[in-house]
Amino acid sequence: METDDLRCRVVRYVLGRKCLSGGFCFYRLQEPNGADTWHALSVLALLQAGIADEATAAYLKGTQHPDGSYDSLYAAWYAIQGLALLGEKPSRDPRPYVMSSLAQYRFDATKLPAEIISLFRRTSTLVDLYGALAMDADGTLRDSTIEFILGFQNEDGGFGYRFSTLLDTARALAMLERLAYPLKELGTERFVRRCEVPFFGFTDIPRTTLSFLEYVHAGVLASHRLRLRPAYRDHCEAYILNCRTRTGGFSRTPRGGIATLENTWHGVHALALLASWTTERPGSGPDGLYRQLPE
Repeated sequence: METDDLRCRVVRYVLGRKCLSGGFCFYRLQEPNGADTWHALSVLALLQAGIADEATAAYLKGTQHPDGSYDSLYAAWYAIQGLALLGEKPSRDPRPYVMSSLAQYRFDATKLPAEIISLFRRTSTLVDLYGALAMDADGTLRDSTIEFILGFQNEDGGFGYRFSTLLDTARALAMLERLAYPLKELGTERFVRRCEVPFFGFTDIPRTTLSFLEYVHAGVLASHRLRLRPAYRDHCEAYILNCRTRTGGFSRTPRGGIATLENTWHGVHALALLASWTTERPGSGPDGLYRQLPE
């Protein structure tokens, strides 16, 4: 972080999006949603400004149905992880719902995944929920999940459908690490290096120069997972800081746009990871605050 003033401005931005009935909404209407609520709570936790918020805890608990299910796996993820940041748990055991989703999902890298617009979205959510709920890992399920993920690794060492992207690669690394797969055996470092560019820090696809905040965040995160010091660390930090808006939040690009809670999380988390790089312990830092990125 640049100064204490930056921290205070971000905290004010986040708290200014809190709904009176609990939860958060980035466009400042009384319409809370799980995604904005998790991003807000996570930013506050990263900045060591966490709050005890009974109204928000009640809102998140209320997204669970009487039978323990949720509207979707993603709604379950945001609620369970958001409650964890508040030191709370769901009112009902969500594990049967998660297990039923796991049982219905078939990992097959030879078939086009339904979520191809966001590769690994559902997979990463399932993997993360499985770990967050302390559900004992099943050997067969773990192996089939790893096989599915590795089925999308390309010759350049990155991950993606038909061609590698930095966003998919960062998500794949996060899942494989959670599944205790040795990342050093992947040879992914060379792909991440090819995504590094001056001025921006990272781009999503090698030999391109377009960059957005989520690309820089993915590059910093992938580097952190691989214990690979970013070649353009200072450029990454400058790009992220230039995404700040007058509201105190972060937008997707320095070229304009409105701040959102999700982009503010991207910016704050990436800055925290960059600050963790030291000569003594490269790559150490607030890794436990990372989540897979449901969209």
